[in-house]
Amino acid sequence: MESFLFSSHSTPRVRQSSGRAAWRSALLALCLLLLAPGAGSGQERAQTGSGGPRQIDWAKAETEALDLFLAYLRIDTTNPPGKEIAAARFFGEICRREGIEYRIFEPEPGRGTIWARLRGNGEQRPLVLLNHLDVVPHSPEFWTYPAFAGRVEGGFIYGRGALDMKSLGMAQFVTLLTLRRAGVQLRRDIIFLGTADEESGGKLGAGWFVRNHPELLRDAEFLLNEGGSNFVDNTGRVLSIGISPAEKTPAWFRLTAIGEPGHGSVPRPQSSVNRLLRALQRLQNHQPGYQVAPVVAQSFRSFAPLMERSVGVRYLNLEESLKDPDFTRLLASDTQAQVLLRNTISITILEAGNKVNVIPAQASASIDTRLVPGERLDRWIAELKGVIADPGITLEPLLAFEGNASPIDSSLVRTMQSLVERRFPGAILTFPVVAGFTDSHYFRELGIHSYGLSPFLAPIQQLGQGYHGNDERIGQQAFLGGVRFLYEVVEELAR
Repeated sequence: MESFLFSSHSTPRVRQSSGRAAWRSALLALCLLLLAPGAGSGQERAQTGSGGPRQIDWAKAETEALDLFLAYLRIDTTNPPGKEIAAARFFGEICRREGIEYRIFEPEPGRGTIWARLRGNGEQRPLVLLNHLDVVPHSPEFWTYPAFAGRVEGGFIYGRGALDMKSLGMAQFVTLLTLRRAGVQLRRDIIFLGTADEESGGKLGAGWFVRNHPELLRDAEFLLNEGGSNFVDNTGRVLSIGISPAEKTPAWFRLTAIGEPGHGSVPRPQSSVNRLLRALQRLQNHQPGYQVAPVVAQSFRSFAPLMERSVGVRYLNLEESLKDPDFTRLLASDTQAQVLLRNTISITILEAGNKVNVIPAQASASIDTRLVPGERLDRWIAELKGVIADPGITLEPLLAFEGNASPIDSSLVRTMQSLVERRFPGAILTFPVVAGFTDSHYFRELGIHSYGLSPFLAPIQQLGQGYHGNDERIGQQAFLGGVRFLYEVVEELAR
């Protein structure tokens, strides 16, 4: 995923004593599945409609899933430069052997995307399983094991992408394989889509695909991607499963200031650097106002049962609660809530000059701003220009698009609600809004209801760590349990 994902609410309000660590880690959504009674045997029956059930040897399937996952982790798809074509060909070769329809695209040399499909009978519209093939860079000197060794140690699977998001991508692909081999009679097409370039905004991956090949989505109804969050306590009890209907929207800008150049021995108050610094200081001190988007309000309401009752009740009606000074003071210390209720501004890059004794004529900075769902880009740009208050500084969009959200009253959500009730009695379905962003927005723009969902459920100590960091890893049992649960979810949605 492009950036660090926050769950919708901060830890201290969760009733369980283990809530803080587990709540922060729910954003990763990679945990151990607690199997329902009877699901732990080596074989299960896949429902195949009139074609009759077939046995699934899950012990064999899990062994294969682990082997494939390790092989996938050994493919270096660091972005930049990407080189995702190697991963696309890896999946493509398996599809060829299995007789699964597929196509590989390479919009630029080395940048690869794979599309594969299992055909259903057309009674329902297609379901897309979306994942990205690229991973973020790493610093080898800080890793215990090589980042692309694909290594299992101490019950954890190590490798760049183990959490973000090769584990989920492989779980999706194993679901495709298992449905194919079990001969499940599908009522809808299942489309596996592994894209390039997500970690840099998706322009050469999902963005390119939806512009150039929307026909291959065949009026898809639903899409599942990364971005969900779950909460499991230290005893292994599942308290909530999250399906994310929305994300904050990135709006990245470059500020460029022009000023009087000259020799460094003679200060110039209106130099490009000084003008830029003053503008950045104003942006740093600016506090955007609260905006309670409907999807964010619903998210907080869904999490309220997990909070201390006296606090949770305040989140049932945020617009009213925000009128109370005591509540806003409480909210001020809640970083995770703050980022979902306000637009945010982060200064990330500064560029100016090439010699210490020369005052440059031009200076620039890049800022990463994120917009609450429903915010209008033109309104936000006007606000930023008002804060900068210098007509001599230009504001150039680098990556920006309008926010969007998917409904929580869809048949997919209702199916998930029923599944959660059956599998995890007492657990609730939540609707986290993601503070980072994924490629889902490209598909929502096509009218596809897109959701973040993790199939992995585990206590924090069994989860893994290193998301975008050092020694990235996922628990072996967490991964294998998630493979089985994702199959169950997709089979439930497609049969």
